[in-house]
Amino acid sequence: MEEITVIFHGTNGWYTSKTGYTTCITIDTPDCFIILDAGEGFTKIPDVYLCIKKPALLFFSHFHLDHISGLHTLARCRFEGGLSIYGPPGVQILSGFIGYPYTVPIDELTYPVTITELPEGRSDLCIPVQTAFLVHTQPVFGYRFEFSKTIAFCTDTGPCEGILTLGAGADLLITECAYLPGQENPGWPHLNPEVAVRLATEAGADQLALVHFAADLYTTLDQRLSIRNIGPQFSDVIIGTDDMVIRL
Repeated sequence: MEEITVIFHGTNGWYTSKTGYTTCITIDTPDCFIILDAGEGFTKIPDVYLCIKKPALLFFSHFHLDHISGLHTLARCRFEGGLSIYGPPGVQILSGFIGYPYTVPIDELTYPVTITELPEGRSDLCIPVQTAFLVHTQPVFGYRFEFSKTIAFCTDTGPCEGILTLGAGADLLITECAYLPGQENPGWPHLNPEVAVRLATEAGADQLALVHFAADLYTTLDQRLSIRNIGPQFSDVIIGTDDMVIRL
């Protein structure tokens, strides 16, 4: 069985700070190269992967700036197998963002780029993908990818059924931890660590990784790591930090 490599290029929420870049995660599989969101962490990809020859697929959860700002470095990337961009309803707005006056337009890049809106539910791309709506201030998709291992990605969301659906029995559930322990705000839905662990347990996920730590709340990496002190149920939780590598 060939290895799957997950890299957390950006683990901050809202803005880049000394604790990390904004959200971007890559999943390198034998058949394709998957990118989850394109915050400032996206700018690191050309330095880690000098040339990507297999098909590259970029999946957006939603279109807040901290999840799309890295797109201005598409011209640095070498996606020789092309780049296919997918997202929830409204993803076509990116065709205007990737262009003048903001950045190099799609038709001037050195590789082909397509933008496709995904439906809710299952899509068979070069790998099977399942989407579900999450709960946030605008429409947000969570994703479930089925390789030799199953990986779910659910960020910018409050507690919802979509996390349980996508994370069910997953080998790795990557979800957010924008809020501090005990913090809640139903008017701006996000997760705190206790709720994230509860949802992962209910979903039956084998591993839980936390990312998207709000930069104004988690101001040091030690503050993130202190989550382990909440209780024994947090001992196996992966506390995401920039440039962390997970192999499955």
